[in-house]
Amino acid sequence: MVLITLPIIKLSFLGIQQLSRPVIKLIRLEAKQSKTFRNYICMPAAQCYHWCEVRLKMLLLNLGRPAKVEPLNEAMAVELGTEVLGELIVYFVAATGVIIETRRQANKRSLVAKSINVHHKEIIEALKVLEYRQERQKVYLQELTRVLTELGEIISMVPCNKHTTQNSKIKPY
Repeated sequence: MVLITLPIIKLSFLGIQQLSRPVIKLIRLEAKQSKTFRNYICMPAAQCYHWCEVRLKMLLLNLGRPAKVEPLNEAMAVELGTEVLGELIVYFVAATGVIIETRRQANKRSLVAKSINVHHKEIIEALKVLEYRQERQKVYLQELTRVLTELGEIISMVPCNKHTTQNSKIKPY
């Protein structure tokens, strides 16, 4: 099962990456055409990403905290903003796909568990029926044993002589 799903997952991620390219192009086009989109969505996202990246690099390289992070120029901010937004879209699409697949698998496991529970209950009911039948047969066997014992006692009480046994067609035990 794992051998089949891994290539499918890799193929899915590759497909998502391929689909993200046109989305990034659309975002760039929109950023170039719409000043509102550029100023209020692309550039703030890019400046925030740039600020976080510079601070994190400085901290990781033990260079101390930067006093002030220089903002990107407009062209670089638009370029970085479109990349960041495109990657966020790809990430959210992939995360949504993973969540949907996880829920589908959980539902599938739940259905299997429910069917196992139903089958288990059916087996328990059948077992109860068989136990009831076994008890009834045990009672019948006890009754038959009792009757046969009484019959044996009655036969043993009957006097048996040679003359009656020879003339009768019934042979004693």
